[in-house]
Amino acid sequence: MEIKQVKQTKVFGKEIKTSLKTISEHVKVLPERVLDEMKKKCINPNGAQVWIYNGSDGNPETEFDLLVGYPVDNNKMDTDITALNEFKCATHIHNGNWSEFKNVYQTLIGEVMQNGLIMTGECREIYHRVDFENMENNITEIQIGIK
Repeated sequence: MEIKQVKQTKVFGKEIKTSLKTISEHVKVLPERVLDEMKKKCINPNGAQVWIYNGSDGNPETEFDLLVGYPVDNNKMDTDITALNEFKCATHIHNGNWSEFKNVYQTLIGEVMQNGLIMTGECREIYHRVDFENMENNITEIQIGIK
């Protein structure tokens, strides 16, 4: 576990309500929709795909807010651009299949609690490398918001 401060950034994305039970329906589909919309608006991504979870508690049935998007360097005003505040987090780089996320989150949350840190309820996943054909090649940074 590493503690880090993520600087403020702008993200072009789409926000939806989902649950852990139904989130897989949005994998690949929602990021592609976001990229298509960016292309139409002549906005270029400036970084890796990011998924921002607010209100997810680990229960597969709980509905939460999910923002899926890409960082942008754009000063253009657009309803799909969200300014993300600075974000203090406990972070871990996961190399491999996303099916292992449950264990990674359990371990990381355990370390956060063991160190007496308070979670904010926001988590982020930064998809540095996405490989649908060889999932073991994926590189994902998991960030758990802390106070």
